[in-house]
Amino acid sequence: MQVIRTKRYVKDLKRIGVTASEQEKLEQAIATDPFVGDVVPGLRGVRKVRFGFGGRGKRGGGRAIYFLVVTEDAALMMFAYAKNEQSDLTNEQRRAALALIEDVTDDQEE
Repeated sequence: MQVIRTKRYVKDLKRIGVTASEQEKLEQAIATDPFVGDVVPGLRGVRKVRFGFGGRGKRGGGRAIYFLVVTEDAALMMFAYAKNEQSDLTNEQRRAALALIEDVTDDQEE
């Protein structure tokens, strides 16, 4: 499975202090089991998965938001945040996710 990283996702990981090996472990978990994350209601299949970083376990660690592009066998990594910074997606992030999905799915139909 191909993992596609948005600029926002990469920036989020750097901001919260995720190491390269922690990022690789997160992305490998998704590549191994694309359905590992829970579906976020109302976001057309966007998923949220817990991951550990910086000595924190999965529960208190971070969250990664991704969308599976099944026809391309790819995971589009959209956002990441530390659990202690926010508990869920903001309205702005939800709108951005829907817009990104629309762009990706429109590209798939061409």
